[in-house]
Amino acid sequence: MISLGDLYSLIESTFDFLLVVDNNEQIHYASPLMTNVCSSRDSDVIGKHLKELLDKNSLQSFRYAMKKVSHGDRGVLAVFSTGTADSIPIPMKVAFTESVTGGFYLIFGKQADSLRKMNDWEKDERAKELSCLYAVAEWIEVSTTIKDFFTKLPPFLAQGMRYPEEATVYSIYQGIEYGQEPVGDKFITVRLYISGEMKGEIRVGYINDEKDLLPEEWKMMKQIGRMLSLALERKELSENIALKQGEEEEFSKRLKKLESEIANRESELKSQKLKLKTVDSYLNRVNETMNESSRRFETMFKAIPDKVLMIDLNWDVIMSNRDSITPGEKCYRACFNRETPCIDCRLSKIVKNKTPITVPLRDNDRYLEVHALPVFNKNEEVEGIMEFYRDVTLEKTYEQQIQQADKLASLGQLVSGIGHEINNPNQFIRGNIKIVKQALDDMLPIVDEYQETHQDLKIARLKYAFFREHIMTLVDDMGHGSERIKGIVEGLRGFARKDDGLLVDNVDINTLIGATQRLVQNEVHKHGEMLLQLSDNVKPFPGNSQKIEQVLVNLIVNSAQAIPDDKKGLITVSTSMDGDTVVVEIEDNGKGMDEKTQRQIFDPFFTTKRAKGGTGLGLAITYRIIEEHNGSISVASKSGVGTKFTIRIPTPGNQEDRS
Repeated sequence: MISLGDLYSLIESTFDFLLVVDNNEQIHYASPLMTNVCSSRDSDVIGKHLKELLDKNSLQSFRYAMKKVSHGDRGVLAVFSTGTADSIPIPMKVAFTESVTGGFYLIFGKQADSLRKMNDWEKDERAKELSCLYAVAEWIEVSTTIKDFFTKLPPFLAQGMRYPEEATVYSIYQGIEYGQEPVGDKFITVRLYISGEMKGEIRVGYINDEKDLLPEEWKMMKQIGRMLSLALERKELSENIALKQGEEEEFSKRLKKLESEIANRESELKSQKLKLKTVDSYLNRVNETMNESSRRFETMFKAIPDKVLMIDLNWDVIMSNRDSITPGEKCYRACFNRETPCIDCRLSKIVKNKTPITVPLRDNDRYLEVHALPVFNKNEEVEGIMEFYRDVTLEKTYEQQIQQADKLASLGQLVSGIGHEINNPNQFIRGNIKIVKQALDDMLPIVDEYQETHQDLKIARLKYAFFREHIMTLVDDMGHGSERIKGIVEGLRGFARKDDGLLVDNVDINTLIGATQRLVQNEVHKHGEMLLQLSDNVKPFPGNSQKIEQVLVNLIVNSAQAIPDDKKGLITVSTSMDGDTVVVEIEDNGKGMDEKTQRQIFDPFFTTKRAKGGTGLGLAITYRIIEEHNGSISVASKSGVGTKFTIRIPTPGNQEDRS
């Protein structure tokens, strides 16, 4: 039967250089010219490691190419250098094949003066053909019997086809059938002749009758058929030699005939060798230049801090500088997790107007600024767009805080005067109500006595009995209303007043939170539980402990009152450090707020608890107190989920850095 040595000779009849290497980079075969160039004897090369045969540059190039082809790439080249000063790098083709003993790499090439132009597809098909030949030749060499050979032949032949996964291989030899017959009438038939007599055939096709067979596949299978005819004749002779000792002379004649045919085949391959001309050196230089440009572009593209997408007219992502976005994915699904295009789609607008646009977007809690540019083809028609997504959430937050601060500053100046004007007449009302109540207490017994003899007595056009029942209630309501006006005015004064000179305490926020927990324990206990998560490394900061405690009480009570009656509430208060900034978070699992409420929550007189006596000044005063401490307060909330207030107050180190 044909040996691997015969196959190596067959390959060497086409290529000058040949290396066979396993997955461990151990050399299984090296052609004489390869061995000679590397200044080694053939016996010294077999079994050695690849790095013992090649110089550093060649080894690096071979390893890169072997890695690429093992992952399924085709048309991969490696550069082989003989190591001498005047040597010309030789481009080598690298192919990979799976055999019964494991994976093998076939690395082959020609001397520079014997190359011909060959396109990448031809090189791929030639590499596939040689890989298939190698696998079949090795399998027939190691298979124990002809039956074993034909039973396990299909995967070795299938790897040489264009669609290996869909290829079917059917064999019949000496009346025994193996494998699965191809569908329809599209298949390659290879007849197996032993000593001029047809002993069987091999049919190779596809499961799907619609797939066409390539001329190169016909050529490869015919070549494999000739090789198998010779190998099977040898294998048959080898299996029957014990029973046919008297036919040694006949066997010798056939062997010589087979060797003659092999020699003729080698001669044919050598004649093809003369037709190969310069190929790989030029292509290699071009590939290196293109690869270098591609690497530079990819590096610069991925270095852009904003998210960038190139999108075609079907909303498919062509490329992106984010690894999380897969090319071919719909842009609206990749960016916004939508199943349909956006209502204000930039692609549609640019296709219509052919001009760049910049639009603001809101994506959940993020604010984005999207700059979209048209991508034109050679006919000046829009074939897609390039989008740059800039996250401006931080700028929006700062802008809202500045607007809130300006609004509160203006309101502070206004309410300071209004509070004074309201408080003066209210003082008269409060004092007079007390006098009126005392006067009624003295007068009503006298009127009661008078009414006993004057049953039709009316006061303020009301029957006396009705008047007597409700008059004190009316007076008490007037008193309560006056006291409520006083409370609102005091709140306005507190809101308008900014005590810059009173931030003299060394505030330990963890200690204040512990004290606040004791103050609000009864209120919180009505609605749920309170959980403290206080960091040990929180730094103290200069401020007003009483005001900070007022802020904590206000926020925790608000959180407790936001928890529905039918829900077990949990209020979590946590502290931490962000650099030199103290961070306090107060989070509840209450009713939450919609976006409109969140925008107004720090406005004076805005309240959702008007029916329960809320004045709408608590959070406005809280905002002002945090502002006095050079800090900031923000809110994040979702209806039905809960609310989280975040306070950030700088420590002295942070304030020094800011200055």
